[in-house]
Amino acid sequence: MIKIRRIFFIASFLIICIFHSNAQVNSVVFGKNRIQYKKFKWEYYQTKNFNVYYHQNGEELAKYVLQLAEKELPQIEATAEYSLQRRANIIVYNDYVELQQSNIGLETDILNTGASTRLVNNKMLVYFDANHENLKNQIRHGIAGILTKNILFGDDIGEIAGNQTLLDLPKWFTDGYESYLGKNWSTALDDQLKAEILSGKYSRFSKFSFANPALAGHSFWYFIEEKYKKENATYFFFLARTQKSINKASLQVTNKSFKALSAEFMEFQEEKYNEDNQGRRTAPDGNMIESFVINPRLNYFRFNVNPNANDNSFVVSRYKKGIVSVILNQEDGPTTLLKYGIRKKETEINPNYPMMAWDITGTKIAVVYPEKGLVKLFVYDVSSKSKQYNIDISAYFDQIQDIKYMADNRNLLISAVKNGHTDIYTFDLEKEKANQLTNDVYDDLDPSFVTFPNKTGIIFSSNRPTATAVSGDTSLPSNNRFNIFMITNYESKPEFNQITQLTHLKYGNARFPAQYNVNHLTFVSDENGIANRYAGLFTTKKIRVDTFVQIGIDLLKNPTTKQIDSTLKAYNKKSVDSVSAISISEDSAFTFAITNYENGLSETKSSGENRILSEVILQENEKSLYKLNVNENVLKKRDVIATPTKYASKLML
Repeated sequence: MIKIRRIFFIASFLIICIFHSNAQVNSVVFGKNRIQYKKFKWEYYQTKNFNVYYHQNGEELAKYVLQLAEKELPQIEATAEYSLQRRANIIVYNDYVELQQSNIGLETDILNTGASTRLVNNKMLVYFDANHENLKNQIRHGIAGILTKNILFGDDIGEIAGNQTLLDLPKWFTDGYESYLGKNWSTALDDQLKAEILSGKYSRFSKFSFANPALAGHSFWYFIEEKYKKENATYFFFLARTQKSINKASLQVTNKSFKALSAEFMEFQEEKYNEDNQGRRTAPDGNMIESFVINPRLNYFRFNVNPNANDNSFVVSRYKKGIVSVILNQEDGPTTLLKYGIRKKETEINPNYPMMAWDITGTKIAVVYPEKGLVKLFVYDVSSKSKQYNIDISAYFDQIQDIKYMADNRNLLISAVKNGHTDIYTFDLEKEKANQLTNDVYDDLDPSFVTFPNKTGIIFSSNRPTATAVSGDTSLPSNNRFNIFMITNYESKPEFNQITQLTHLKYGNARFPAQYNVNHLTFVSDENGIANRYAGLFTTKKIRVDTFVQIGIDLLKNPTTKQIDSTLKAYNKKSVDSVSAISISEDSAFTFAITNYENGLSETKSSGENRILSEVILQENEKSLYKLNVNENVLKKRDVIATPTKYASKLML
């Protein structure tokens, strides 16, 4: 890779138009310029096929993006049967807060895919949300988008205004193909499609594609692959483009008119998902707190129930006509803790914030939120109805992925991003001091404090391949699935940390771990194709004691007398600085499913010393919030079988 460092003005990105140069003035849209709270100093890396632009603290992300883009390009080109015609530009933002400040492409945002990858000419705008897998999906989607637009309109997208293809092929058809190229299919998409198909809202494909063009289009191309072979998806798209007729393409590829094909699509999906749902539960076995009707102008997310078992209050984020609010719901009525925003679509609001966490007693709520390009934190005291602390947490972290309280109301447990790496920290609210617990290229998410017999630690979800994996510049963390790990000895020095692996999934990912009861942890996995809850019986066994000897800046692990003497001689010292003994254990968890839902969990959260869990189920246009007690019966019987979906079964072949 050749590195080229070059500083340039951000204004160079702004002169992008869809008309000829003699009409550039017409491309300016007044009133859409965004406020920029920081000055971006851009630099870039270059390879054969890509320029990747990055700014302050974004060098590690830029390296990852270049490696991944070059790695993924050949496969996407092979599927599309079309090659990138000229070097593409990728503009990388460190987080969504910075992306929101971008003026790039405001005048030509004709290819907006909804707060994920924005395409402007041959540029794609991506951002990091603490999960490299999501960044990988943005990059693939962006490459697929550039290739698709090149196929449809030619290399010069500036000619798009005069191209009649747009008038002949519907948006669901072209955007769906673009999405299909970027990511063939997934358990999340399968779950979304099942919910839509079985909702009873759509009697015909035309109604479905009108109401949800992105999902309808993507699922249509995957259906062509399922029923008529993968290579016929690209052939179908080629025929529809050249003949400017979906019906002619359908007749040639499937021997059916498009009307008959779309009817077959609906029938095929309904039959498949009805069969998939046999024997599955529709709702959790718990106390339903409240239900919420949602629509394009109103949504609720990040539900947090009070950890007090006898208190059904909860805090939630609400989106309403562009305004985001954090609302505390109690028996005596709701209280708005925070309110911000302007009129905008839900897909344009920050997907990471606000986030909230109860302390273990259910009397304090920590709230993290964006403000003028920064990330702020305050704590609301429920008893005094007052706000405590007011911390600019962006002074310590670039962004926050998750927060929870430790065993007191002074220290937070945080998954945060710094310099492109997602690691685990503790944060002392009174001293405003951060303590880093992990430090590598892998994504360490969803941390939770646990206390098991003979072992106290922090469990978290990570895409590290093993507990002892060594990270480096060539590591691509998104290549690995997420499993549950445990970190202990974290209160002394990072060098003494022991990380052990508790789950070993063959399929899917394990996320949102928490303590379930004295001996069990719980987590959510889509291993069977649906996001279900699993439990793990925790066991630990001491295997040895490691001795660490500190001499100067050298930390010697289990050193011999000869090693100690030679190191002392090198430092011209007569005695060691310190000696520490660390107990090393072998930790494991026997895991099994404890739910078998029809649709995956929309959200889940844990909090408090009582290990209270909440689950949110989305059905049609309604979200239902449940507060769960530990199901001791299912832990004893272990008789829940989370049968694989049709889609998951294919992955297991």
